[in-house]
Amino acid sequence: MTLQPGSPAELRWRKWDGSPHWVHPVIVLGEDETGVWFGQQQGTVSRRPGADFHAYRPNVKVLMPGEEWMPAFFPDREGARIGLYVDIAAELRLEEFGVSAIDMDLDVIVRAPRPDPYIDDVDEFSEHRRQMRYPDDVAARALRDARRVRDLAARREGVFDGRAERWLALMQ
Repeated sequence: MTLQPGSPAELRWRKWDGSPHWVHPVIVLGEDETGVWFGQQQGTVSRRPGADFHAYRPNVKVLMPGEEWMPAFFPDREGARIGLYVDIAAELRLEEFGVSAIDMDLDVIVRAPRPDPYIDDVDEFSEHRRQMRYPDDVAARALRDARRVRDLAARREGVFDGRAERWLALMQ
């Protein structure tokens, strides 16, 4: 890893057509067998054209080698709206500034009070697939990844087995 723990970084998302999407300021937390972990403090402002989002809780995200999806884990607190948010991506990679990726519009979410993971924004994915002309192989891979991530999260396997708690503890 070229990024040093404790250093600021950014997660820069764009759309398939190259238009800018979310930019999330984060802190590099470190690296383990899972991948490179990033943290975002409560109150941090993420931006995209036409919108700002203030993180209402601290959260951690991990870039995993060989995967085209990036999970964000949120602490389990009373009144929490989201516990898990996974962006399905393309061209997800580590850069000198942090992470760059293409947002494929599909997300896997665990939202209170609904404990089961579900795939969100399928309609947006379908619309953007037509508008931005996602190649068939890229679209098929994104759909497969969304289903696989949903199933892994439901079974609490892989990165969803609780290992994020260690990194979330650093953000408290």
